[in-house]
Amino acid sequence: MSKFSTLKVKDLSLDLKNFRTVPQKDEAGAIRAMIATRSDRFIAVMESLIKDGYLPTETIIVLQTGAKNIVKEGNRRIACLKLIHGIHKPSNFDLPSSVLESIATLGDKWFEDNEEVGCSIFSLSEADVADRIVTLAHGKGEKASRDPWPSVARARHNRDQRNVAEPGLDLLEKYLKFGQNITGHQRETWAGDYKLSVLDEAMSKIYKNLGFTSSAEIAANYPKISNLHEVESILLDIGLDLIDFTKIRNPKLDFATSYGLKAIPPSVTGASRVATSPSGAARSGNTAKTPGAKPGGTTGNVGSKVAVAARAIADPLHVKRTLENFTPRGLNRQKVVSIRDEMKSIKLDKHPIAFCLLLRTVFEISAKAYCHDHSIGSKVVDKNGKRREKTLREQLKEVTSHLTKNKTNTEATRLLHGAYMELAKPDGILSITTLNQLVHSPSFALSSTDICIMFGNIFPLLEQMN
Repeated sequence: MSKFSTLKVKDLSLDLKNFRTVPQKDEAGAIRAMIATRSDRFIAVMESLIKDGYLPTETIIVLQTGAKNIVKEGNRRIACLKLIHGIHKPSNFDLPSSVLESIATLGDKWFEDNEEVGCSIFSLSEADVADRIVTLAHGKGEKASRDPWPSVARARHNRDQRNVAEPGLDLLEKYLKFGQNITGHQRETWAGDYKLSVLDEAMSKIYKNLGFTSSAEIAANYPKISNLHEVESILLDIGLDLIDFTKIRNPKLDFATSYGLKAIPPSVTGASRVATSPSGAARSGNTAKTPGAKPGGTTGNVGSKVAVAARAIADPLHVKRTLENFTPRGLNRQKVVSIRDEMKSIKLDKHPIAFCLLLRTVFEISAKAYCHDHSIGSKVVDKNGKRREKTLREQLKEVTSHLTKNKTNTEATRLLHGAYMELAKPDGILSITTLNQLVHSPSFALSSTDICIMFGNIFPLLEQMN
């Protein structure tokens, strides 16, 4: 049976196959994945450790494999301790400046008192016992450090440890690897926090439209499937909380055809349609529109006009073309026009920081102008009874509510909800935290691909405000 012993934090190895995330190559990747999946809980654990030190209320579960002590339960706590001890440099990770400052003020006694932690150590032959203990632990709902596994972690555990078929998870993991319409931040976050039950039901509604005989075949053949664009639109919208069970089960709505998938002729079976739909072939029913495209523009054959070659959403030229078609209208939009012109002149792949700062600025100016146009107040009363200026997130929430008529306008809600959710993230690309890291951190960087995809997601809201 297991033995109890204290082990030094530096001698513990994080589990690179933690069920909360996809498998990682190294500890730094594992830590980044934990932060991306549940940044609020990770930061809360870190702040608690800095304030009170490590409290041995629950032992760390460790599996000994040769010379390694792999953490099977307590990965988040050990990851936080490794960052505080400097085993992994805290400034290399997306941590709030307040946390970094708190670490810098810790005295020698804190480090001495928290150099070792109590561990229940299992041998390799007892791996099944350790796994049962971990499984039971996450059936509880304790808030201190062991929150229940989300659906992704449960599915990953069922598939990898119990050999249970999980086609929704298989499709999600392939999408996170090959998907063309998501950002790097979304890949990291959705690897551990995604509504798999909604995806499973959506797959059950569309597999016949794709020419398959089961949901598992979608996962097995992705990304070499017909209607790839439509399927990835469904996956994206589930991640953005635009699709729920109500929408999928709506008897007045054919969910599959609402996303541009062909209706199923009553006389044609799924098996007979497979041969007529080559893998990765034509994407019929694609109704996606380029953000910012104007009626009669040059994004397609209109009359005698020559079509301009389409650009991928992750291509900086697509961003530039979108900005060129963007024509702000209304009062107090002069500065919006000026910033738009500056953004057009920037080579995004060469100057991503400048582009992000201008993009954040143009959203702030546009939100204020829209609120002024529609008599939406710019101030709010805080919990202490004092009036203060609304944050950009608060302004955009009211703007989105106004544009969607409190979500009664279904089409507007679908168009804008994803943009608001992206902008409202406390650690999104345009958040103050991220912009501070971009400016002040010597190692923090964003790829132009992520910025392009993010821009495509949020541009509809910018266009509607102007």
